[in-house]
Amino acid sequence: MVLVKRIKIYLVFVCTMLIFVFGSSVYSYALAVEENNSTVPQNYDQGDWLLSDNYDRKGYRYENFLRQKNSLHILGQVYHKLQTINGINYYEISNQDFIYTNKFLGSKKFINGEGNQNVDGKLITPLKSMQISELFAEKQKLDRNIHTGSFFDSASYKKTSSQVIPVVAGADYQHIFKLNFAIQNFYLATQNIQCRIIGFLDKNTRVKIDGESINLDHYLIMPDINLAAQDNRDFKKTLLSVKCNGYLHYNNKKEYHQMAQEIKKIVKETGYEYIIPPEEMYNLYHLSIGQSFLIFLFSAFALLLAVRKLYRDQFVKAGNGILHIAFKNLAVYLGWLFSSYAISQGIFLALYKDNQKLFIRTRTTTIMFLLTIGCFLTLLSVIHWKKEREA
Repeated sequence: MVLVKRIKIYLVFVCTMLIFVFGSSVYSYALAVEENNSTVPQNYDQGDWLLSDNYDRKGYRYENFLRQKNSLHILGQVYHKLQTINGINYYEISNQDFIYTNKFLGSKKFINGEGNQNVDGKLITPLKSMQISELFAEKQKLDRNIHTGSFFDSASYKKTSSQVIPVVAGADYQHIFKLNFAIQNFYLATQNIQCRIIGFLDKNTRVKIDGESINLDHYLIMPDINLAAQDNRDFKKTLLSVKCNGYLHYNNKKEYHQMAQEIKKIVKETGYEYIIPPEEMYNLYHLSIGQSFLIFLFSAFALLLAVRKLYRDQFVKAGNGILHIAFKNLAVYLGWLFSSYAISQGIFLALYKDNQKLFIRTRTTTIMFLLTIGCFLTLLSVIHWKKEREA
């Protein structure tokens, strides 16, 4: 009978443990859902997703990827797939500096960094620049904002680095450059390309990218440059890596979901480590985070009651040994501390409901802090008990 009773007690304890694990899992998943959904666009009506990769985030620098033998082949595959996504527009947009290789006479508002730098005996100035694709230029109707000269034609977007690249300058450049003025660009800090000013934009011409309106008065606009057979391998890889980090445009929630699936597909088929756009997640059983917290709270209290029952029925009868003292104090301290933790989570949830990442960090820190205190107090109690016994 004693054995059967003991088995029943342990079965109740194990079942309670499983309930606690379930409650904790439901609540932890709810927190993860909240954190994920906080990064998902709240307005799906229209937007642009900037493609970026995970290489540097994992401590594996992008330069290491470029050194791989098949990196050029992978980038070529990725670029082709981006161009052929059905129903989703891919905008090649890059803000690589226009590295002007002469003394620049304009003000700092045109410069991205420091002007007229002497690098390896060469005078260079990084000017604000934007390289755009034909599709993006059409969507923004930039050809309607020409003040003097002309805008890019279709042939402009087929140029390679060995040809003269047309440049359209912002309105404020009219006081610095003249129409048909030839300038040189140390493109991507790897190769000199010849450029020519073919036009100037109207004052206050703007483009909109991912909800941000950018004034182009101080920018040099270039068409996206194509690969040429004579380009060296390193330049091809650098240029392709830039061309693969444009924007995917979506107009509604369905297109956003399609875009996310297409990027997943590219990652799977090529191995290129794009960051996947977050998609909306839902809590288990469609519970709110408050309901999930209540499940966790009830499962925690059930576990405390089970521990109390096991302690009273099994360890109290074991006498006053060191195991008894240690377990008794640990159960008491952790019981109170765990209850305090559960209550504090409700407070933190209310305080940080708009900042889930901070809430989760606070939760982890609180757990470690309370466990440390519980173990420390238990150790003090055992030491005190031993001193009393020795006395």
